[in-house]
Amino acid sequence: MDSQQAALAICGATAAYVLYKRYRTISISDVPGPKNPSWIYGHTWWWRSEEVTVVEKRLLEEYGTVVRWNGSLGEERLWVADPKAVHHILQGSNRTYEKPDIVRERNSMVFDWGLVAVEGNAHKRQRRAMTPAFGLGEAKALYPCFDRCSNSLAEIWRESISAAGSGQAAIIDVHSWLSKTALDVIGAGAFDYDFGALENKDNKLTKSYENLTFGAFGKPSKGRLFVMDSIKWAPKGTGAWLFNRDKSSGMTRLRENRTYVREVAEKLIEEKRQELEDGTSGKDLLSLLVKANSALRPDWRLSDEEIISQVRTIMFAGHDTTAKTMTFLLWELANKRHVQESLRAEIRETLGRIRARGDSDFTVNDFDSMPYLLAVGKEVLRVYPIATEISRAAKTDDVLPLSKPIVGLSGKVYEDLPVPAGTLMTISTVGYNLNKDLWGADAYKFRPERWLDMNEKPETPIGVYSNLATFSGGPRGCIGWRFALIELHTVLVTLVRQFDFSLPDNGQKVQKVRSGLIASGLISPVVVGEEHKGPQMPLKVTILGNE
Repeated sequence: MDSQQAALAICGATAAYVLYKRYRTISISDVPGPKNPSWIYGHTWWWRSEEVTVVEKRLLEEYGTVVRWNGSLGEERLWVADPKAVHHILQGSNRTYEKPDIVRERNSMVFDWGLVAVEGNAHKRQRRAMTPAFGLGEAKALYPCFDRCSNSLAEIWRESISAAGSGQAAIIDVHSWLSKTALDVIGAGAFDYDFGALENKDNKLTKSYENLTFGAFGKPSKGRLFVMDSIKWAPKGTGAWLFNRDKSSGMTRLRENRTYVREVAEKLIEEKRQELEDGTSGKDLLSLLVKANSALRPDWRLSDEEIISQVRTIMFAGHDTTAKTMTFLLWELANKRHVQESLRAEIRETLGRIRARGDSDFTVNDFDSMPYLLAVGKEVLRVYPIATEISRAAKTDDVLPLSKPIVGLSGKVYEDLPVPAGTLMTISTVGYNLNKDLWGADAYKFRPERWLDMNEKPETPIGVYSNLATFSGGPRGCIGWRFALIELHTVLVTLVRQFDFSLPDNGQKVQKVRSGLIASGLISPVVVGEEHKGPQMPLKVTILGNE
């Protein structure tokens, strides 16, 4: 079945359902929102073709924090950035809202049926088994791995700049190198596995991760986007059936990646089980997971298939999002010299205190004592939540609480909003993190100092870290957020301590594009005019003198 045939089948199967949704007693049709540009495509094409934050800022400015918008075939959905509504969906009523089936099916293409894709009791059981491996102590124990990989990157950059023969500076695609660093970190820290990404080892699994998501989902055609958005109307399993038969290069690579991960995961799991029997288990996440899983009662334990799915989930989610976060942070430092200089001053001041006490280098506890470092980290997570959206569907009729009343198109004022069962919710992590009511009149700006000035606690806190939507919240909050934070701080301190970052002199412009799956599109940096090359972030990197 080609894309056109699939589209026709979906259209025919859903006409009655769309009419039913439109005219049932509870309706969201009265909620203000942008005019539907196309009954067939809805807003999804506009959504994907605009640079990230352009759509979100327009919706916030023109319509507010709860907006009606359209998917394919005229389906009405809600775009949500209201704090009370987001809290209610993620935390206050977590079994009323679940990931839509089609989102779970699409997620399984990248993660298999691991923690990101499953729902209900399966999610509870998987989360219970994995939680012991992701505590604060466990994350801190991996700091030597983060530090080693960070310093390896710094040494490679120094050698590369020196070999270029152009003095103490060179133009480096920092995204490519940060992606390799993050992959090596996740390999060593999570699995005690050597990807060899920084060393460019001939590893087929490592190579399969290069621009994987962007290649598979980065710039779909209008027709392909329509099929991806509308396939939920087709019988369950159609998405997986099409995925396994899609011959495009991106989807072929995605399937190859799945095969390679499975081969490695099966060997790693067997090794960890043997180490557990021998009493030689390590501190990597997989060793801790295998150990915790074996201690559970039989009906709670994860099967080998489920553990393999967790490996695939951790390998992808644990490196791609972190690499992109670090990439945009270095870009902001290159754009805002005063932030970079203030951060470097704090790093050097802290290093002085470390040496004064008789130590030679940083610890995780030193990071916690650096307010500007923490502020910079929080600000990049706020302005660049790499997963731009969180999708949920109402399982039953419900009422959304609102922080601000909505004036409907009819003139009716809604203090809270009734929503019918089946309504798709797009929780905008970008929209929430740019909400001026939460973050101030300059919420659109990258300004770390806001975190030093904030004293009031939020009225309706969400998320697992600093009231940000970036790591989601509730029972589906990101399980690896502590791991990501310590890695971010480690890499940042290592690089800013040794290098200066500035924009290239050639005037190249970088745009923030939405790549990845529709339901949780990732922010990727691309060079204008070189979009075909995939994610890039060329920066001028200068070696600093001795401290």
